[in-house]
Amino acid sequence: MPRFLLIQLILLIQILLSPTVLAQEKVSPCITYETADKNRVHIAKVDLHCPGITIIGTDVSQSNRTTSNFAFPNKTTIAINGAFFDGNNKPQGLNVTNGIRWPNSHDTTHHSFLACTAGKQCFIEEPNRRTAHKPEWHTVISGWQNLKNGSYICPRGSPRICHTNARGQHPRTAVGLSNNKRYLYLVVVEGRQNGFKGYTLNQLARLFKRLGVNMALNLDGGGSSTMIVKRSRVNELPSRQFFLERNVANHLGIIDSTPN
Repeated sequence: MPRFLLIQLILLIQILLSPTVLAQEKVSPCITYETADKNRVHIAKVDLHCPGITIIGTDVSQSNRTTSNFAFPNKTTIAINGAFFDGNNKPQGLNVTNGIRWPNSHDTTHHSFLACTAGKQCFIEEPNRRTAHKPEWHTVISGWQNLKNGSYICPRGSPRICHTNARGQHPRTAVGLSNNKRYLYLVVVEGRQNGFKGYTLNQLARLFKRLGVNMALNLDGGGSSTMIVKRSRVNELPSRQFFLERNVANHLGIIDSTPN
């Protein structure tokens, strides 16, 4: 077989076997939405260099709502559920909306966070850090395990459940920044369905690495995992939830007002 044809055959096999993008659409001038792994993984890619992009979080007075009920009134282009929360529906870790820190909200060494300024300068905190709130942060969403260079990281001193959660296959919600910090990725993985349990955190970390993202953050998952694209929920919920979205403490939304 000629070398050129052999190379083409190898590329075709890689495409057919790859669990990366299966479908893609441009949902707005600066945001693309794509699916992977037989449409069970939902990926939104946001170009932070676009001046029409706005990153928002949940107002404290609007806590404990479904992701749809956050997305619709805010007219988001993309919305996902946010931080892990306690029995009082208080988001864990540091969370900031419109530059205002949530009451009694602060970073801990057991949480990491995504922080973005109003100018869309974003970063994800490294694991095992405790960082003071900075007034220039417009939106902050906290998560739990870091996803770094294709593997998950539990903070030092974490309880066993951190690793148990990471190694189980579950629905997942996560955010990641491209290595040049230009693109923000919002990812939701389905799970707890007949024939598809979900992803481990190492599977999720490897997905981000294939996207060119070496640093990502695991947000609340399981029955909370939800992605809204414009006015439609794109992910199927766990079988036992039927069509009922779960109320969550806070959310992360992207609005693209860039002219078409």
